[in-house]
Amino acid sequence: SCYSLDDQNAIDETLMEPSATSLSQVERLAKVEASVKALEKDHGMLAAMDIVLNHCAGTAPWLLDHPESAYSVGNSPHLKAAAELDEKLGWFSNELKSGRMGGPHINNHDDLNRVMDTLAREVIGPLKLWEYYQVDEAESLRSFKEANGNAPAFEHEDYNAFKDGCLPSLGANRTGAFVPASISKKYCRDEGQLTHFLGLLRNDLQSEFGSLESDIYGAIRGVITWERIECKKGPIGDGHLELVPRYFRRLKLTEEAQKRLGKEEEVVAHNGWVMGWPATEDFAAPSWRHVYMRRHLCAWGDCVKLRFGAEPKDCPFLWDHMTRYAVSMAKIFHAIRLDNAHSTPLHVSQHVLAKVREANPNCWIFAELFTGNFETDLLYQGTLGINALIREAMQCNSPGELANNLQGSLWGSHPIGAISHIPTLSRRPTQQADSGAGRGFTRSASFALISSGKLPLRPRGCPALLFDCTHDNQTPREKRDPRDALPNAALTAASCSSIGSVRGYDELFGENPSVVFERSWYKDISGVGNFTLNWPSLPIASPRKQASPETSPTAPEVLEVVWSSAVQQEVVARGEWDGWAKPLPLQKQPDGRWKATVPATAQALSLQYKFVVDGNWCCDHNQPTADDGKGNVNNVLRSKVNGDRPNTATNDPIDGPAVLTSSLPGIMAVKQVLNSVHTTLATNGFVELASQQLAEDIVVVQRRAPDTGRRTWFVTRSAFGRNGGDNLPEWTGTLCLPGRIAALHVAATLFVPYDQPARRESGGRLEGQQCHLHLFKSLQEVAYVWQEGRNTMLKLHHFPPGSILVFSTNPKHEKMLTDELENLLEPTMMASTLQGLTLSDLNYLLFSCESEELDRSKGQRGAYNLDGYGPLVYCGLLGICTALDLERLKNNDFVDGPILSNVRNGDWLLGYLTARLGDFPSLCKTKAWLESVLEILAQMPRDLVPFQFDRVVSELCCAACNELLKGSGEFLARGSTSSSLLQDLAVAAAQFWAATPSAPLHWDRAQKEGWLKVPSLAAGLPHFASGFMRNWGRDTFISLRGCLLLTNRFEEARDTLLVYASVVRHGLCPNLLDAANRPRYNARDATWFFMQAIQDYASMSPEGLDFLKAPVELKWPTKEWDATLPEPKCVADLMHTILQAHAKNIKFREWNAGSSIDEHMKDEGFNIEVKFEEETGLIYGGNEWNCGTWMDKMGSSEKAGNKGWPATPRDGAAVEIIGLLKSALRWVSSLDPAIFPYDSVKLASGKELSYKDWNSRLQASFETKFWIENGSGGYYKDTLGASRQWQDGQLRPNFPIAMAVAPELFSANKAQAALRTAERLIGPLGMCTLDPKDKEYRGDYHNDDDSCDKSVAHGWNYHQGPEWVWPMGFFLKAWHRFFPKGSGSGSDGRQEVLSKLLKHRAMLPANAWRSLPELTNSKGQVCHHSCPAQAWSIATLLDALHSMSTESTPSESTSPKKVTEESLTKAEAPPTAPTPPPAPAPTPVPAAAAAAAA
Repeated sequence: SCYSLDDQNAIDETLMEPSATSLSQVERLAKVEASVKALEKDHGMLAAMDIVLNHCAGTAPWLLDHPESAYSVGNSPHLKAAAELDEKLGWFSNELKSGRMGGPHINNHDDLNRVMDTLAREVIGPLKLWEYYQVDEAESLRSFKEANGNAPAFEHEDYNAFKDGCLPSLGANRTGAFVPASISKKYCRDEGQLTHFLGLLRNDLQSEFGSLESDIYGAIRGVITWERIECKKGPIGDGHLELVPRYFRRLKLTEEAQKRLGKEEEVVAHNGWVMGWPATEDFAAPSWRHVYMRRHLCAWGDCVKLRFGAEPKDCPFLWDHMTRYAVSMAKIFHAIRLDNAHSTPLHVSQHVLAKVREANPNCWIFAELFTGNFETDLLYQGTLGINALIREAMQCNSPGELANNLQGSLWGSHPIGAISHIPTLSRRPTQQADSGAGRGFTRSASFALISSGKLPLRPRGCPALLFDCTHDNQTPREKRDPRDALPNAALTAASCSSIGSVRGYDELFGENPSVVFERSWYKDISGVGNFTLNWPSLPIASPRKQASPETSPTAPEVLEVVWSSAVQQEVVARGEWDGWAKPLPLQKQPDGRWKATVPATAQALSLQYKFVVDGNWCCDHNQPTADDGKGNVNNVLRSKVNGDRPNTATNDPIDGPAVLTSSLPGIMAVKQVLNSVHTTLATNGFVELASQQLAEDIVVVQRRAPDTGRRTWFVTRSAFGRNGGDNLPEWTGTLCLPGRIAALHVAATLFVPYDQPARRESGGRLEGQQCHLHLFKSLQEVAYVWQEGRNTMLKLHHFPPGSILVFSTNPKHEKMLTDELENLLEPTMMASTLQGLTLSDLNYLLFSCESEELDRSKGQRGAYNLDGYGPLVYCGLLGICTALDLERLKNNDFVDGPILSNVRNGDWLLGYLTARLGDFPSLCKTKAWLESVLEILAQMPRDLVPFQFDRVVSELCCAACNELLKGSGEFLARGSTSSSLLQDLAVAAAQFWAATPSAPLHWDRAQKEGWLKVPSLAAGLPHFASGFMRNWGRDTFISLRGCLLLTNRFEEARDTLLVYASVVRHGLCPNLLDAANRPRYNARDATWFFMQAIQDYASMSPEGLDFLKAPVELKWPTKEWDATLPEPKCVADLMHTILQAHAKNIKFREWNAGSSIDEHMKDEGFNIEVKFEEETGLIYGGNEWNCGTWMDKMGSSEKAGNKGWPATPRDGAAVEIIGLLKSALRWVSSLDPAIFPYDSVKLASGKELSYKDWNSRLQASFETKFWIENGSGGYYKDTLGASRQWQDGQLRPNFPIAMAVAPELFSANKAQAALRTAERLIGPLGMCTLDPKDKEYRGDYHNDDDSCDKSVAHGWNYHQGPEWVWPMGFFLKAWHRFFPKGSGSGSDGRQEVLSKLLKHRAMLPANAWRSLPELTNSKGQVCHHSCPAQAWSIATLLDALHSMSTESTPSESTSPKKVTEESLTKAEAPPTAPTPPPAPAPTPVPAAAAAAAA
């Protein structure tokens, strides 16, 4: 360790051969470089060099020229008081050493008290350190008064900031500290305020000195107590024998430096470390902790702390000197160890390492980093690009801590059986070639067996370089027990990280040689030869048989209990075979003896027991006995397993051990084996690790190669202390080994006599402690070994502290099972199980929330409930896979968590998943495939099951999702491979189409065909999963385009449209369908979304316009509700009927009006009315007491007074209804008469109105009626003619719906202005349902609010601010249509849209429902009363993305003000003017509306 250097840019002559001492420094560097190259070329060794940047030797000659490079009293005057104290302490130490003031001996606490009393009297008192902690009020006032224009202006009163301003001068002058004007002017309003603050500061500094003085005494007493009384360091002397460590040293400067600085000497500070000090802070800088003054520094008396400053210009010589030093080493050596990295300023290390990498781009940099804070570690690692961090096994305080660290990610471990970090939907079908040769060294089974088109970034700690012991920490003899050197080395070799050691560890040095004071040489070691480890070959796995002797459990051994005397009447025995619970009767034999038998168990090969003879407890001393540890002597039965008979575990030979004798010092012979095993494991892909404890001090570590299934085992018994004997604890566990033992690598015990000095030297050479390393020749010498089925059991019997056992096993049966599983996971095999499945089948396989599952199973089966997790949100594959994906997100070891614990402990979850598929006959192939998987996993080692379970369910889930996407048309099938957002939306779209007994699409059909044949679309999950509330007209038609049409589910969409068509009544489509039993016709907008859905279906499905010829039979004929209308026979007829009914006005009272259909609505609310306005073509409807659009919250709180009051009636002409009407008119006006044989409607006045004329009237009147101009641009009214007039002008997210379906209604410049205004409604996921600036805005919805606040009670504010997701889709469609090239200079319309979907993209895979919610509360906060999965939230965003891929971009030259009818029918996007023309004069609006808009 070159930690204290005189000259960083010179090679010391003692490192040179005698003949080379006269070489120049350049020649010496060349000599070193040649040596390093020879090591690499001749011996295959790479070389590293230690570099230290934050200190140098106190004797460094260049310091005398450049004392500014160190922290000194000159450049850091706040250290002056501390330096004065340190110098006086040095004087006091010399006085004591010389025999004055009581003399140098401090042997007990009386001596200590004598010294402390003298210290107070002769040192601390006379120093008058309190003078430094006064306040120089005169200087502070003068500075304030004389401040010129450069002084800062007053900001605010802040005493704490003012107080900190005195720190640079605190300790610098006996006149006291002062606060400069640069601080006082900023925090003091005037001179009076300054005077007040100075008074406070005076009191605080007085208290500060009291605390500081107490710390000085305490620190000095603590050091003396430890060194003189505890460690018995001896009398006070020179150097490291001084009374206390020196914090400063005095330098005699060179003549040149004296001239430059005007002084002959400089006092500089030593370096060291401070307990608990934050690594990113400088302990020598001014601070209230006063490290040097309080004597809190653990000082390194031979090192001076370097002061770099903030940048190179602050100390040019030092930056250049240390950079040249580091670069020169990097040019020679392969690696750099950054010593004391946590105490080196981060910006300095960053600068130097950047230069190092310029000189040697391949330089491997590892560091000593002890920040004590994981986040700070990450900061250093990320800033410096550290390749590895030094970790140390000796720093663990117990065997358990060592075992846990070994299997932790910070020590480079990947746990055995850990699930892959690749998310479910990022996987692709596993190819057989993936598991063949040529893959090489893999990081984990995830890479070995799982294919993925993309690998996610995973959080990973900095790689570890694990030392058994480092050069400047305690050895096993000092910290534990010398015997622990062997198990500690074995556990280090067992790790998955790179490993290291220190010279002397293997030789059993009692203490590490001091890097400061040691002058002896190491002892030469002879007899160390090359070592080759014999590695067992892998057996060839044969196909699995259903029954064979090998797979049958071995019959348990039977032990006899015998009482030899024949004269007793009754003999029984009690013993450990049943926990001493019941008497075991012995039967009298013909020879007079009494006998009984008990089975030997794997867990107890030694069973203690007692006889009860004629009621008396006794022991037969002619048979084996044992002490139970409590003073009782019992008879004992011992199993003959591996005792009196050969190893029964396997007939295969066991190789090894690798070493039988040792002539090398210490543990070197075994260390050769351990190092070879470690290297072999690394190069053969043993990348997985698990640890366990058989007893408190017995640690087992296994390394596994996922490619082959082979395992190597390290069994150690630590010696962390000298208490306790060599016997094994009676509770020592039995080790279960999958497979057969193939090779014994080493078995050894280390014995070290205690009565040896820590430091041993012979002939001027250092040597280790005397010891005996016992090497065992066979496994049976240390353990019983036997076979149980396919496993090998191992029970230690002779294994004292300081013992190790290292062996390897081969997994013959495991390999067979793995091969069978690979065959099942072959893509064609898996695909065959999914062939022919419908959307409803796939929905059941993948999803099914608990409400749906209970409905289908008649209440017998709900969601699977995991301990520590709760019920899964879906009962299908994605319920499990999403839970696994969430584990992947939050865990880095991928082995912990409720779901993984569940599958590790049993096959219940896979059994549940398999059994439920029996409810769907169409899934019989999938069920059979899962049953085969279940049979295989049931036989696998349980530690591997989590990984294989994850593979099985995730790959089946991925295959099912691919089946979904494959049938979803080119846009989704192609786009989902490159866009995770598209993929997740497309999969989520399948969550809602499902068959349930209680909510078929059509009840009568379900009774005839069976409910499985009549699925329906749920509005949301879980609140709308089953029963009459499952299917809603408005939600269905808004969702139809995204959930069914874009996914190519045309048959399902057609079926849905025709069922709704059959129940049209009064010219209205129902909102609540209730399986076509008791629909409710209280929505004005559902009809127009229905009409839009017909248009979408006809334009997107292969059936096209022929759909308009599809037959329709109304459940309630027109004669029952309007005899003047003809009975429709087909879809085209029905469309005309709907338009005709609206043209002649609609007026009726809801069927079954009253509390039976709505318990909260007032009587007037059941009156349904729609009116047509001839002049404008607008349709108006509703009244103040009902809510006929999607904003349909009816008040229900009598307490708050909102019961029966709609929060948002939106009566009149709702803007989105007008847009949908316009879309319908535009379409029917363009249809061929052969398809749609109608060209007009008859009005209530008896007049005829052609569809084209109606379309034109709407076109002409819309902007005149709806546009609101304001100072910021303007927007479109939400309604026209509302009974609550102010609500007309409220800013809501409804006009973008009209823009998306009828863009021709909007002038480009006004549309753009309105969309910019609507941007303020956009939240993280959804759109505010009301402008946050509106006085009625209430952004947080709580349906259980039982307050007296009318505006929020019982969730009355459902649509008064909360952020709904589905309007976002229409907004984005409108935005892209009117801003195809972006909204600003150099922007991109597509990117602007996608940027608004980043939160959606992140949320979809990261929540249990794998979906998007119905709504959120303000600013995207979770709304717990919202559906977490909502169909229209998914559908409209999917539609928006699709629209961007299909709309063409207008040319730069065209810039019409409107989207024309012609451009729309040609499917062109609306052109946008580069610079919008001036807006027309605003249309007058009602005062109330204008006020609301403002």
